[in-house]
Amino acid sequence: MSQSLKRLIRLVGPQKRRLIASCALSVIGTAMGLVPFILIYLAIIELMEPVVNEAYIWKLIIGGIAAILLKFVTMALSGSLSHIAAYNILYDLRIRLAEKLGTLSQGYFNTRNTGEVKSTMNDHVEKIELFIAHQLPDVTAAAMVPIFTAIFLFIVNWRMALATMAVIPVAFLVLGMSYRGLGTMLEKYYKSIEKLNSTVIEYTQGMAVIKAFNQTVDSFARYRNSMEEYRDFLWKWSIQSVPYWTLFMVLITANVLVILPAGVWLYNAGSLSMADFILFFMLGLGLCEPLVKLTTHGEQFAEVVEAEKRINGILTEKPLSEPERAKAPSGFSTGLLNVHFGYNETEVLHDVTFSVPQNTVTALVGTSGAGKTTIARLIPRFWDVRKGEITIGDCNIKELPTTELSSLTAFVFQDVFLFNETIYENIRMGKKGVGEGEVIAAARMAHCHEFIESLPNGYQTIAGERGAKLSGGERQRISIARAILKDAPIIILDEATAFVDPENEDLIQDAIGKLSAGKTLIIIAHRLSTITEADQIVVLDEGKIVEKGTHQELLKAGNMYRRMWEAHMRAQDWKFET
Repeated sequence: MSQSLKRLIRLVGPQKRRLIASCALSVIGTAMGLVPFILIYLAIIELMEPVVNEAYIWKLIIGGIAAILLKFVTMALSGSLSHIAAYNILYDLRIRLAEKLGTLSQGYFNTRNTGEVKSTMNDHVEKIELFIAHQLPDVTAAAMVPIFTAIFLFIVNWRMALATMAVIPVAFLVLGMSYRGLGTMLEKYYKSIEKLNSTVIEYTQGMAVIKAFNQTVDSFARYRNSMEEYRDFLWKWSIQSVPYWTLFMVLITANVLVILPAGVWLYNAGSLSMADFILFFMLGLGLCEPLVKLTTHGEQFAEVVEAEKRINGILTEKPLSEPERAKAPSGFSTGLLNVHFGYNETEVLHDVTFSVPQNTVTALVGTSGAGKTTIARLIPRFWDVRKGEITIGDCNIKELPTTELSSLTAFVFQDVFLFNETIYENIRMGKKGVGEGEVIAAARMAHCHEFIESLPNGYQTIAGERGAKLSGGERQRISIARAILKDAPIIILDEATAFVDPENEDLIQDAIGKLSAGKTLIIIAHRLSTITEADQIVVLDEGKIVEKGTHQELLKAGNMYRRMWEAHMRAQDWKFET
């Protein structure tokens, strides 16, 4: 916890002055809330005199009103300053997290569920906001005011002060018992939240499949089970903590049971005035509120610490390495030399070596799981290889800054991802700073200008989440327009026409031709008829290269590629028989 606290303090560093001012104002505001009790005490003393000074009483009344007004002013200023500081810190923190995620390998995201990352980016960061905007000033006041009150009470009458404080250590002992195992429980709580978030995301994104196979909320087991696990966990946690919390609340307010008999005894003994008796009675009850607030924030702070650990887990994750001295490639040929790669402990590429000369077309073919997509995603360095090297020009890609490497490659995925933004912005993300004319020109080349113009808002139409408002062929053409606009020298196509209809395939093939003109092109294809003109075909099987050459050379060799070609031709003649 101490390390988390240090990191939290460093986190608030840039907003330190605002937060110090906020905490100071919170202490003043909370202290002002006790002033009326003290003024009532002074008024009682005056009222018990034989001759009452009315002017003095009125001054006390005005002082009480002023204290209440000052409390509202200081607390409002404290809240404003803490919230301004919190929102600035949250903005910086979310930017840091987003930038950090951009430096991590794709493997990081493959080993974590969506709900885990979403919880960290949203829910856990919000916990930090609660700590800064609310807990920090409140806890400071809740800790300082009881101390000042206790000192004041000891000055007035040390015996009654002891009586007022007598039950507080017992109450906090009980509370401490409830905190046993809190760290473990919070870890389980956050894991259950992350699992729940992932299941909810999966459930909503998979709604079409759920409906198609007649699933419901009750019969969709993963959704139901995660909900039940979350409910059962919270129920178990409540059963464990509620008795301790209830006993704490009873004890923290039970000081009146000690104040009354102690006060009566001291009053009868002549050691306590009636005014002092009333003062202790009022402040004794008033002491409960900041203590309860302090304990409430203490439990919330434990949640903040656990949230900070998860945030720090991302911020300290090892990124893809950057070169100490950046190099510039002499050309745009691409090559793999003795490459080995695996996911976790399973190696999926074994000693892969081939080269792609500049401005040529190389196709990767093979059965599903042969390693085609893995190779394609290693070239832009979505992962780092375990052994061997990948080059662009005469440079190992690890010698290129990741931003530079990204600018050299354009990727058209099989499963196109469009952001829930305008179509214009989805295309323009290929190259920031370009004008409308360049975006439209790229759309025309990709054969998507016509259908975009037919949409209600044209280029300003929102694509929907993951491009849900568009057809598969439309999404694919927009992704090609994005790649055309980027104008990278190396193009990677991952089965870009695998799931489109014949009409769209013809348009997409034409768009790909325009995209790849004068570029180094790497194609992953299942439809072998689309890559017969490739300069080189690399055939993969179980993570190894089994043969390579041109279409005609591989047919003459009579090995795996020929068998794949014959199967492909038979499939072309297949028809549904009734």
